[in-house]
Amino acid sequence: MKTLLRCTLVLIALAGTFPALAETLPPPRIAVVDLEALSQRSLVTHDLDKKVEAAKAAYRQNTRYRYESLQEELRALRVDSAHISADDRQQRQASLEQRIAQTAEDDKKGLEEIEARGQAAMATLQPKLQAIIKRVASGMSLDLVLDKKAYDALVSEKLAAPGANDITNLIQTFLNAEVPTVELPAKGAPQQ
Repeated sequence: MKTLLRCTLVLIALAGTFPALAETLPPPRIAVVDLEALSQRSLVTHDLDKKVEAAKAAYRQNTRYRYESLQEELRALRVDSAHISADDRQQRQASLEQRIAQTAEDDKKGLEEIEARGQAAMATLQPKLQAIIKRVASGMSLDLVLDKKAYDALVSEKLAAPGANDITNLIQTFLNAEVPTVELPAKGAPQQ
């Protein structure tokens, strides 16, 4: 308890000296990056989106036979229903409904797995993007780089002054030049 009280008193004493110190320091150089716009406009994001959609289309094409087979069984059941007992028809229909539900669940899982592979590929971009931002910030002698949404929230709460430089286009230029594509991990590859 005494330690907490001492720490509080030290902080109060330091807080009294900060306004005088803050007046002598130059204002921090702050820049913002609109990560949402960057993800919508970068070449690598468009490339990855195309690869994910192509993988989904190929998956759907490969699973189309299962659906066609189940639809054919359903047609056969309708034709045969006049010639089989009610118990047989009900049993075949229940089996068919169970296989249709399982096929739909398998397809959903397969498409989710492709989406997860896309997210894993996107995650591999984070270190590269961070390195680009650090390089640009260092080259521009910036003190702080924030996501545009976070900065706008700080400005709206009056915790930061408006007017930070938006370096999104510069970051996009470097990202497009250095990382124009990314590979979609293979099925079953470990996800990071």
